[in-house]
Amino acid sequence: MTGDFPSQAYLLTSLRHLHLGGNFFSGEIPPEFGSFPNLEYLAVSGNELTGVIPREIGNLTQLKELYIGYYNTFSGGLPKEIGNLSNLVRFDAANCGLSGEIPAEIGNLQNLDTLFLQVNGLTGGLTPELGNLKSLKSMDLSNNMLSGEIPPSFAELKNMTLLNLFRNKLTGSIPDFYWGVAGVTGVAAVGKQLHWKHSSKFRYQRESA
Repeated sequence: MTGDFPSQAYLLTSLRHLHLGGNFFSGEIPPEFGSFPNLEYLAVSGNELTGVIPREIGNLTQLKELYIGYYNTFSGGLPKEIGNLSNLVRFDAANCGLSGEIPAEIGNLQNLDTLFLQVNGLTGGLTPELGNLKSLKSMDLSNNMLSGEIPPSFAELKNMTLLNLFRNKLTGSIPDFYWGVAGVTGVAAVGKQLHWKHSSKFRYQRESA
């Protein structure tokens, strides 16, 4: 499907599942898309959407899955209201032109188990509030322009099995606490041209990039 984004879809107030991904819709996500009181699943990924992500998206408090990435080219960053989505389990905003810093409010998403923000233009440091995401299993922040050190709060991510920080501007060494994070099978991070890789003999090996 092509053409303008179906902005009138918000009139279907009883919707629980809305999948508009994989089309060629253009235009912006209208603020009215924050008016779905029962929506649990929203996918607009794989289109040609532009403009800012409306802060009204934070009104979708029943949302469990949100997919907005891939081929969309949004302006600006994630609105801080994203932290209102307390039921969110999966959030994929990869490769969609995001810039600015990761909002600290994202640390409010206590049920989140998947966070994909890779291949964007995100800047600033890794907000320590990411360490509040105790349910998180997979996080990919690779291919951005994130800087600074990995915060100590990441030691609280006990359920993590995939963490990708590759191709950023991180500094410092990979913290020792990664040796004690149960269940991690793959960690990639670039600081001083070093990364950890999984080994069948040793839990992690360090090698030059």
